[in-house]
Amino acid sequence: MHQRFLAILLLAAIGTVLAVVAYAAPLGNTGVDGTIGALLALIGAIVTAAGTALLASGSVPRRFASLLIGLLVLAAVLTAVAGYFLMQFGLAIVMALTALALLLAPFLPSRWSSA
Repeated sequence: MHQRFLAILLLAAIGTVLAVVAYAAPLGNTGVDGTIGALLALIGAIVTAAGTALLASGSVPRRFASLLIGLLVLAAVLTAVAGYFLMQFGLAIVMALTALALLLAPFLPSRWSSA
């Protein structure tokens, strides 16, 4: 397991929860609940979290890892932009931090855990 992707996975999971809150509005009206834009932001957050989970599990071959990281950065940036336009600033900030962390992840030291 790649430990350097665990914090990024946490950020992506928080983004997914915030996107679910924006789309389903269980805590009251968000103004965007049920809209296609909120659904697209939710899909982007889920894709980012799932891809980061793949990277964290170590099941992605090294030659495809950089391609996957690039696609995940694109997904996180587009989700952050969607969150900004939906006026869900918490989602926008978390997904922007996810994109930044994904960009920096290849430069962090690689540590493997056998557990």
